[in-house]
Amino acid sequence: MSPRAAKTPSASARAPKRPPRRGLWRAGVLVVVLGLAVFALVAWLQVTARPDGNPATVDVQIPRGATRAAIVRLLEGAHLTEHPTALGWVLKLSGAYEEVQAGVYTIRGDANALEIADALKERPKPATQLTLTLIPGETVWESADRIEALGVGPASDVTDLAADHAFVAGLGAPVGPPRAARTDGVAQTYLEGFLYPETYFLRPDATPRDAVTRAVAQFTTVWGRLKTRWRSDLLAVRARYGLSELDLVTMASLVEAEARDQGEAARIAGVFYNRLEKKMRLQTDPTLIYRPDRQGRAPTRSDRLDETNPYNTYATAGLPPGPICSPGERALVAALRPERHDLLYFVAMRDGTGRHAFARTLREHDANIARYLGGD
Repeated sequence: MSPRAAKTPSASARAPKRPPRRGLWRAGVLVVVLGLAVFALVAWLQVTARPDGNPATVDVQIPRGATRAAIVRLLEGAHLTEHPTALGWVLKLSGAYEEVQAGVYTIRGDANALEIADALKERPKPATQLTLTLIPGETVWESADRIEALGVGPASDVTDLAADHAFVAGLGAPVGPPRAARTDGVAQTYLEGFLYPETYFLRPDATPRDAVTRAVAQFTTVWGRLKTRWRSDLLAVRARYGLSELDLVTMASLVEAEARDQGEAARIAGVFYNRLEKKMRLQTDPTLIYRPDRQGRAPTRSDRLDETNPYNTYATAGLPPGPICSPGERALVAALRPERHDLLYFVAMRDGTGRHAFARTLREHDANIARYLGGD
């Protein structure tokens, strides 16, 4: 008998089996649908969330020309929302922002975002006094414009007071020693950081000095309360990093300028403190535009290279000479009680949430830049 011929496997038998494309496509669609469903559920929970601990009604003063972000910050400052990003989208999509007028709005203390939007569509009560609303994150120049808009005096009166070290120190602000003239020719702004963001009711015959004095007095009240409440944290941070009170307010202003989502304030503060400890430059973009002629625009490459700007944290090591904006309470607390971690970098996601992607290494940071900014 001849030996049995060996069987040669067919091409179809030799080729590895491929997963059916239709199954992969269906799985991908399912993942996307589930992701959208989860996102929609989280968004709905935030939109319908009701704050706790407020009085039955809360009066909120909306100033003339307030942006949507400024209105959201005012509502957050009144403890009417714990989800500012969701509220901002509700105001935009509902048309409430386009309809809002300057005046006093009385809003239920437990209102959700949808009910807040409805309340802002109603006609506000006219103010019987001059009402000044200072916004967290705004600069002394922007505050000066708000004071001028009241009709009590020119913005230049405020900037003149801001340049007067003896005046600001006399109000009790931890302004530190006088600073040398700025090499870029901009007048010193000793008031920066101490015009506490809040709504103030002033007499019809008030002056810019009256407005400034009220705002700084409120800062010293809030700051004093926070220093007492978090005294051990204050002492620990000052001892560890060798910072003055002015430095702490400066740190809070950097946090305020970067933390569009205030839930990230303590984490961002932790990044800045970690960089200080490692002798790394802070490299925070808001310091690049701390000049009156650069307000409201995005920093440029030439701004990063501008060594005449003493606030430029790309060109100069350590904290800037003073605050760069008015920090609110959460930013002040973050400067006293930063989150403890080993993060060194963050970049804005630019996904509409106002949040950042954080990283421990430069490689991780570069990957985040490529992902969220397209390598810019």
